[in-house]
Parts: sequence; structure tokens; C-alpha cells
Amino acid sequence: MSHSNFVISHRPHLFTPIQHNILPESVEYFDGTGYPSFSKLVNSCVAAADTETVIIMSDKVMPRAADVQHLLKLLDQGYAFVALYRLAFFGFKKQLLREIGMFDERYVGGGYEDDDFYIRLKEANLASYITEEVEYAKSKSTWNYGLAQGHFYQKWGGDAKHSGVAARQTQEETYNYYLGPNVPVKYLPWSHSVITAGRAKRYQDITIK
Repeated sequence: MSHSNFVISHRPHLFTPIQHNILPESVEYFDGTGYPSFSKLVNSCVAAADTETVIIMSDKVMPRAADVQHLLKLLDQGYAFVALYRLAFFGFKKQLLREIGMFDERYVGGGYEDDDFYIRLKEANLASYITEEVEYAKSKSTWNYGLAQGHFYQKWGGDAKHSGVAARQTQEETYNYYLGPNVPVKYLPWSHSVITAGRAKRYQDITIK
């Protein structure tokens, strides 16, 4: 198997419809119960995957096998990070995290980890493809976004989400995950990024100081 598909969720009753919809692709359920942050949940899932390419989805999306193949094709074209519904359906090769670090687990409660990661991708000059192509069912989030805002402001020198300027103040933490040996990848530069998702567009031209 060249890639792994995971639904990360604490609501197992929502898994079966996704499992049926994505056929003939297979998908695994990764239990997110009790995780203190979305970032730690993602990191744990990636570390548990036995493939280099990992696709992660929430229980709010209803992707088809064609969406998985589309994502894989974009990765093969050189995009470092591909999200077909922002961080509700996204994928990458583990090498990306070996190079720029894991998702930041200091965003306790969830929230801002997506903004943080988009900034880090531009900081590293790595092309991203971020859209809202996959069917998504909007519902109230179970994460507490208010807890993470302070860390985001401290890390990027203020409200980079709205100011358009990110000035790194703190470095990435090192976590005890083993992702396997390096598998070098040739990525496209950030200038090749395709970002049409409304909430992510602001990062297309953000200034990194």
C-alpha cells in the first residue's frame, strides 16, 4: 500500500458512512477520544501510519475514492501539502514533518494549528494546495478555540492571521515521534501554491519576517 487513509474522530458512529462512501479505497478509524489538541491527534495518527504518505480526514467530510486519487496526484506533482477541504481532508508525505517539524501541540484545545501550519509552509518555501473541494457537513466544533489564540500571537509576534505579517518569536518543539528514515522529496516552491479556500487565502501573500 502506497498510502494510508484515516478518519480521526471521537464519534465512531460517523465512520461507517465515510467508509462506504470512499470505496474502493480503504480507510481506518483513529480514535481521537481524550486528545488535548488537534495537533497531538494528527501527530499521533501520522506516527502510527505504516506508509510514507498519509491522508487524514475528519468525520465531517464525505470523500470519494476519486478525491483520494486527486490528492495523491497533486502530491506526486510536487505539492508538499494538499488539503481538499482545509484540515478536514488533507495529506502529505511524512518527509514534510521530518523537515519542518510536527504539528504544534501547544495549541491546546484546538484552533490556530491550521493557520500556524500554513505560515510554516510559506516560511519553508513549500508549495501548498488548499481548497474546499470535498463534500463537507458543517457542524459545531467540539474543540475550544479560545485557548490557542494566545500561543499563536506569542509565536508569530501578534495577530498574523489578520495583520498579514508573521514574525517568528519561538521555535518549533521537538516531540518524541519516530516517523522512519528520511525519504527525500523534491517539492515545488511556495510560488506554485494554489489556495482557494476562503479562510486560507490570506496566507498566500503573508509576509514572513
